Amino acid sequence: MMGYLFFRLGVFFFAYLPFPVLYGLSDATAFLLHRVIRYRRAIVTGNLRRSFPEKSEAELADIRRWFYRHLADIFLEGLKGLYLSKEEVLKRYRFVNPEEVNRFFREGKHVFAMPAHYGNWEWGVLSFALQVEHQIIGVYKPIHNPLIERFMAERRTRFGLQLTPFYETRKAMENPPGTPALYIMMSDQSPTNRKKVQWVQFLNQETACLHGADFYARKLDCPVLYMDIQRVRRGFYEVEFSLLYEHPVQTPEMAVTRAYMAKLESVIRKKPEDWLWSHRRWKPRMMK
Repeated sequence: MMGYLFFRLGVFFFAYLPFPVLYGLSDATAFLLHRVIRYRRAIVTGNLRRSFPEKSEAELADIRRWFYRHLADIFLEGLKGLYLSKEEVLKRYRFVNPEEVNRFFREGKHVFAMPAHYGNWEWGVLSFALQVEHQIIGVYKPIHNPLIERFMAERRTRFGLQLTPFYETRKAMENPPGTPALYIMMSDQSPTNRKKVQWVQFLNQETACLHGADFYARKLDCPVLYMDIQRVRRGFYEVEFSLLYEHPVQTPEMAVTRAYMAKLESVIRKKPEDWLWSHRRWKPRMMK
């Protein structure tokens, strides 16, 4: 209970800070994480070195420094986003080409949207239902604390998002709603079920990938779109959809995963600091 109360006080504090003050605190937080606490610094450095062996130590250090500012921004923006108004969300998080999704609604088709832990993904769950015509279903991993979980679910779904725990994915896919749905399938995290891992070459490394989006997109033959989230300037984002496959049923196993990871890699290489480098992404290793 005490943890929940402290969490709610923190959310209340950050939610009503003006953005300039929020980003001043974010700069201080980034310095603490990077230079003082050294939060997962060895993991970040190792991930960057293996991903960009062609870059110098100075170049990698520069990416790492900007990553920590990005990490602090995302954390504080996530808290503030829990109380952002519709008007503020639409002003700060704009879908550049929602027609790429909405055309499938008019055709009566369910759609898979595949974002990544790149840019600000937290504001995406608020924005989808405000800018596309589909019913929005987000597959996610619940928080262990039930009080925090209930609060977060209430705030994230207030504009129309429907949340589905990852362990109910099969049920959600096999019992779709009567109107066209858009399933948000974030698929760049490290899988826990090694029996269903899909291995691809990603950022110079054999990488274990989640299989769910690939499996269900081909099974249900849903169009699959990559969701590219780019920071335009601090506190403002633009999202662009690009079609990976319109008829994935015609593709071989792993085609969706390979296309998604290839697109993500191209995005990361252009601006690497905005991906989640502190994640233990390559913890599973391929058996030789």
